Amino acid sequence: MYKPKGRNAIETKKKRNILLTFVVIIAILLILQLTGHLFDGVSDTFLADFLLKLRSVVLAVLGALILRRMWIYKRFDGKLLKKSWATGLPELLIGFFALAGFIIRKRTVSAEPIDIAFFVLEMICVGIHEETMFRGLLQNAFHEIFGEDTVKHVILATVCAGVTFGLLHLTNALEPDISLSDAAIQALSACGGGIFYGAVYFRTGKNLWYCALIHAIHDMAIFLAQGALSGASSSAVISQSSQGAGVGMMIGQTVGYALIGLFLLRKRKAEPLLTKPETEKV
Repeated sequence: MYKPKGRNAIETKKKRNILLTFVVIIAILLILQLTGHLFDGVSDTFLADFLLKLRSVVLAVLGALILRRMWIYKRFDGKLLKKSWATGLPELLIGFFALAGFIIRKRTVSAEPIDIAFFVLEMICVGIHEETMFRGLLQNAFHEIFGEDTVKHVILATVCAGVTFGLLHLTNALEPDISLSDAAIQALSACGGGIFYGAVYFRTGKNLWYCALIHAIHDMAIFLAQGALSGASSSAVISQSSQGAGVGMMIGQTVGYALIGLFLLRKRKAEPLLTKPETEKV
């Protein structure tokens, strides 16, 4: 069937945008790896970790700017968020129980007030960076590949972005204090978490800030419970979390997260958020 030239031009532009998105994401990830020791000379480890995460945020925002996707930060449907904020409750509950465990175990906090502030800012940066990269840029690229006109397509985009998010955690094995097995366990868990975050992202009308908030709260609670403010390094926290959980628990957690994510994208809830195909648009 003959397609109008205008239609062909739109499809060509769409393919170029998708390709450019993946190129930019890969370039950012490479820069992050190459500059991983940029602040090794900073004596305060909390400040050094914060600066590294701030660098990540700057690169992610720069990527969104290059791709002309600054809209990912501006989309904020208050009415939709009011209806769908509970989608983030599973992650917030995990954070709550992690904090409860921290209090019950009476873990000491040896960090200075200024270092606690750097720690909090670092976790906020983690939330903003990872949600920008993997929901704002990567998941939306998959949405463009599969489309958003059916629930099946939305699920495919969410799963692909979530699994990619998880597998990229394998790069943590490049850190000297993290073994490949520990990184693999963390990556497995992150695959399920990525699907969950992707579902929350779609259900809240692609509200990046809400996803970044629950992501930051979750990471803050987990790192705190593992002794991040008691002298343990970030690498040690990741290693302890993986070793403490074990493969069986991580598989269960991954499956649990993925099932919750798929439940959030059930037809009755996801269908009202779908975009209409071009042929149906007026």
